[in-house]
Amino acid sequence: MLLINRKNKMSEEDFIRRVAVIIPAFNEEARIGAVLRVAASTPLVSEVIVVDDGSSDKTASVARRFNVRTETLPRNVGKGGAMLHGALCATGADVIVFLDADLIGLHPEHIEALAYPVVSGESSMAIGQFVGGRGVTDLAQFLVKCISGQRAIERDLFLSIPSVDTVGYGVEMLITLHVSAQKLRTKVVTLRGVTHPMKEEKLGFAKGVIARAHMYLQMGRFWAWYHLRPTPPVSVEHLSEMRDEGNVVVGNGSSQDKTVDAVQNAPMAR
Repeated sequence: MLLINRKNKMSEEDFIRRVAVIIPAFNEEARIGAVLRVAASTPLVSEVIVVDDGSSDKTASVARRFNVRTETLPRNVGKGGAMLHGALCATGADVIVFLDADLIGLHPEHIEALAYPVVSGESSMAIGQFVGGRGVTDLAQFLVKCISGQRAIERDLFLSIPSVDTVGYGVEMLITLHVSAQKLRTKVVTLRGVTHPMKEEKLGFAKGVIARAHMYLQMGRFWAWYHLRPTPPVSVEHLSEMRDEGNVVVGNGSSQDKTVDAVQNAPMAR
């Protein structure tokens, strides 16, 4: 639980907002411990929820060692489905922070910096951007911020997004587009020194390339479908406005109804 005001000082007169960290994970037994050690020790965080998305390794067993809530799904439902499951479990939270299970260089200050714009009411969502971790991951997130898996968002807002469990790796794009189309503010927060391993490092070169191609295929399929509609609710040019740390993004005035219609009819991830 956090009592906080816009100056980031504790006060009895300030409002109370609870923060839950949700970590969707698939076969991350070797890496999730480092993330949980940080998340569980962050004072701002009221609850940590791991959603084991049908892993075949000991991801869930490792998570339970940290005395955090561990949800084990009987089969792999995809990242969006795991995120939704975690959000539904976080019934006591006002703000949810999504973190990848394989982060390197994460500290409590990163989680607090990511959550603070939403906790304080400054924005409805905050997106974390890697800086100073590894060149390749820094560049990827600089070019395409909307795919970052590190983000804080109002729980009710996240739960209002249709079809997050059907778009696979397109879920981060969907969240960004939905929030933007409703003309809600988004802040980009620098996560200095944070990175994650490449799929080729985790799975081996051949399997990693295949997994990466599968991920980009799902992202590209959703992106293309969304923007090739006759009246897309958000323009590509609008998303490119998120260039600088702390830049506030405002939607282009398209109707929320169009966004809901679009994502409800989005192609199912395969």
